[in-house]
Amino acid sequence: MLTSRAPMSRYRPILLALATLLILPAQASAREKTDLVFLSNGDRITGEILQLSRGILRLSTNDIGNLNIEWEDVDSLNSVYSFRVENRFGHKYFGAIFVTRDGTLQVIHAGETETTRQIDVIEITPLEASFWQQLDGSISLGFSYTKSNSLAQLTTDLNVRYRTAIRQLELDASSITTTQDDRASQRREDVSLSYMRLFENSAWFAIMSGGAQANDELGLDLRLIAAPGMGVDIVQTNHSLMSSAAGLAVTREWSANSDGETNLEAFLGVTVSTFRYDYPKTDITIEIIAYPSLSDWGRIRAEVDVGASREIIKDLILKVSFYDSYDSDPLDPDAAKVDYGLVTSVGWTF
Repeated sequence: MLTSRAPMSRYRPILLALATLLILPAQASAREKTDLVFLSNGDRITGEILQLSRGILRLSTNDIGNLNIEWEDVDSLNSVYSFRVENRFGHKYFGAIFVTRDGTLQVIHAGETETTRQIDVIEITPLEASFWQQLDGSISLGFSYTKSNSLAQLTTDLNVRYRTAIRQLELDASSITTTQDDRASQRREDVSLSYMRLFENSAWFAIMSGGAQANDELGLDLRLIAAPGMGVDIVQTNHSLMSSAAGLAVTREWSANSDGETNLEAFLGVTVSTFRYDYPKTDITIEIIAYPSLSDWGRIRAEVDVGASREIIKDLILKVSFYDSYDSDPLDPDAAKVDYGLVTSVGWTF
């Protein structure tokens, strides 16, 4: 019989290896900073376009470091380097970019020019960027202690995304450890690695994810999961995003009184985000995923995560998160069916 700690400990080396592979640097040299950006107030900036995402154009300069420019403040720009440009309808263009003052973005490749409206553009990704320039994410840490009942809680959260022209690799890892005198420690751990493949002229994408979970409150020592599926961006603008995904999930679960059980589930998820980047930056995300079982008819699992972050100073954020995990028929019949909590933490975005 497996103990409550053995399964997760057994797979931690694998998870650490996956994380290491994700963050290893690639051998790529930074290109010259010759892109030109003209702002609506008349300023001209020369630098390297790092990314346009969520309404913010990130620009690296030689003299004043990295700048975050609101896309609506860009009057025109041009770069001879190659980019992937995506508009809110899911159409993707590849090539050098030129934004005219009449609000048209031109993408030039092999002597041919394609156009889209500047206000419809929601993402620009360099195709000649170094490995580190294609990474972004956040890390946060929270701790609380109550003297009256000696209750302490430590939370950690890591998110790292790696982007290429039509692919995205994302690592998510979170842990909540609760300790109290005269009681056993309670742990909630979740690690996932997902691969997303975009389609050139469509808002649809293919996704494959795998991960590991543990939750003492639900009597779960370890759950391994592999889940392929398809998704679509229903709404995407420079201030909001709504996407949905569905597919199948194969899981293997262990509890204190189970040697392991394999299940086949369907999954259906919805993610809604809204973001504002006038200071202070604000980001709110709601994610809901349901897992109705296909091999254990009548069982259903669900995960709800709500996160809100607000910038304190540059790249330093205050984050408030709510989570709710539900299992209608946990492996351990004595375990709770619901685990939920509210977490406050301080984080850094990159």
